[in-house]
Amino acid sequence: MRLPSSLLFLMLFPFALPCVAADTVTVKISHFGLEGNYAPPAEPTWIEITAQNNSNRTVQFHLSAAEVNLENDALPVTEVVNVPAELAALETRIFDVPLHIIAQTHAVLYVQALSIEGHLLGRTGIRVGERLNGEIIAMLCATGDLCKAIRQSILLSGSAEEQTRKSSSLRLIQLSKAAPTGWAYSPADIVIVATPVTQLSAGQRDALEIYLYRGGKLALVDDQLGDSPAASNPSRFVEAYRIHFAEGKTGHVGDGQFVHLKSVSSRAFSDYFRPLGVTSSTPQEVRALLHFPEGGSAAGDPDQLNAWLIRRLGTTFHFPSFLELLCWIIGYLILAGIVNFLVLRRIGHAEWAWITIPALAVLFSILLYAVGARNHPSNFGVDEMTVYRMDSLSPLALTTSRVRISAPVRSVVNPVLPGNVVLGTGRRSPFPFGGQQFSFGGESRFLGKLRLGATWESSFPLRRWSFNDLEFEGQRRFSGRIFRDSVGRLHNESGLNYRQAMVADSRDVFFLGEFPAGATVDLGHVPRRPYEEEVGRSTSGGVPNFPTPPFPHEPPQKGESFSEEWTKRSDEEFKSLPSQPFALSELIRGWPKDGDAVFSDTKAVFFGLSNEAILGADLRDRSPNRKAATLTMVTFEDWP
Repeated sequence: MRLPSSLLFLMLFPFALPCVAADTVTVKISHFGLEGNYAPPAEPTWIEITAQNNSNRTVQFHLSAAEVNLENDALPVTEVVNVPAELAALETRIFDVPLHIIAQTHAVLYVQALSIEGHLLGRTGIRVGERLNGEIIAMLCATGDLCKAIRQSILLSGSAEEQTRKSSSLRLIQLSKAAPTGWAYSPADIVIVATPVTQLSAGQRDALEIYLYRGGKLALVDDQLGDSPAASNPSRFVEAYRIHFAEGKTGHVGDGQFVHLKSVSSRAFSDYFRPLGVTSSTPQEVRALLHFPEGGSAAGDPDQLNAWLIRRLGTTFHFPSFLELLCWIIGYLILAGIVNFLVLRRIGHAEWAWITIPALAVLFSILLYAVGARNHPSNFGVDEMTVYRMDSLSPLALTTSRVRISAPVRSVVNPVLPGNVVLGTGRRSPFPFGGQQFSFGGESRFLGKLRLGATWESSFPLRRWSFNDLEFEGQRRFSGRIFRDSVGRLHNESGLNYRQAMVADSRDVFFLGEFPAGATVDLGHVPRRPYEEEVGRSTSGGVPNFPTPPFPHEPPQKGESFSEEWTKRSDEEFKSLPSQPFALSELIRGWPKDGDAVFSDTKAVFFGLSNEAILGADLRDRSPNRKAATLTMVTFEDWP
């Protein structure tokens, strides 16, 4: 029986109040998103939960967090996240939980602490509310007065018309705490850092850099950061970017944009934010400060890299083609005709056809099944393809992984991964209010129940000869960078050994072969081919079957035309790939031939394929076959 939403609200309303003293575990939602602003549905929202043990004994329990809909019998809207915990007597601990949130009229974020036996130890809840409209600017300030000065500098710059537009379209929020992970900043379009970096932990500083790389805009106020110049403090916050990009000049870092400004009162600060309120009457010199050029840049799709690797190096199921089925049917008809109309008539027993026809049909069915199943795996499979995206200025990499779970029989599988990953694609969603970006290989993004702790665990069913692809994101700090020095030598200080490596710029593609950790190679003494000869593959139907550039770039200045013969050659090349070993050059074959447009902002890109630094995905209670590879992509803003 469905309960009225008003009654359900009355039942859940006490959860939003502070827990009573009788609760064994006091549960509190310390932070929900960025001051109540949650991420688009395609990305997880940061939930910080504070749990306190009120008893004088150690308590083992698990926290269960979910968004529930009061109009749907308080059922979960997305996934349910369970976090195992153990608190000593009177101990308090903070838990960070990723949870997908969808705007609902009567949605409640509900968190409860359950004992091992399933008894309720504590609970709380808050109303989800609606997502904010407009561009969100998150501010990390040393003081409230400083945040007020930032607000005034942004909103009061420009003409009266521009001020009015900014007041209606911008949402400035002061953060009481820096987020611990890069994806937690997803709700923010711009993050302003105007607080001493010594007050931020190493994880919080890395989170801001990852937010930048996954598509955010990061603005630093230099005189508020409290770190000395590089000469006396080489480890200061994002030092490489602050040296590389001049004050007030916007630079591209990954999918995002970086700028550092001298002070809140400087002219460069108000000039940087003034274009957010641009109108038809805005002067042309201010329009020139827009952070995106007119016409825009092609954003690039780094997700293609994981998809291509899983396609070329992962488990695939090969079913008989239409031509194979047609040949089998023709063969069956020919054999049945010979046996029934020639052999049986010649021996004078045409009535035996009542037996030979079904017998031949059964025989052909068995043979066809055996042939169709010959290429299908007989064991469960776990394939993981991880891409590390970084630039030449920082050893911090954004990790995106695609994990394919395949099953030879109908079953329920339980994937297990490291606990530091989260479901996501590693980039800010281009559709802030979109509700259709929820699929992994055709399956629902929301996997029911998730278990987070030392490991990430879930459970879902698979049909026979089927698979499910899961996408994860994380971060990794390498032991060093991959960079090119002033005399043209490329250095590998990442700590990884690459079995294949390649560099491409607007003119050439350099094939490095094996590129071990600590190696240095002179690009003037390695095999190279002209860029135009390695790219420009155009398959029939206008569909780019080969990957396109995975980083922001300009569209080609002139439309590229391809002859019928060239398209046919591209089709043949694409179809022959399954019979060939994987080569890194496949990643650039679908790029436009206009190298100057492709490398408009990014001047060169490095690709390295390795078997190291894998996630280590597994299946609980099974011994699956594993395939794993990692691809490192490094973009260069400067190319000596």
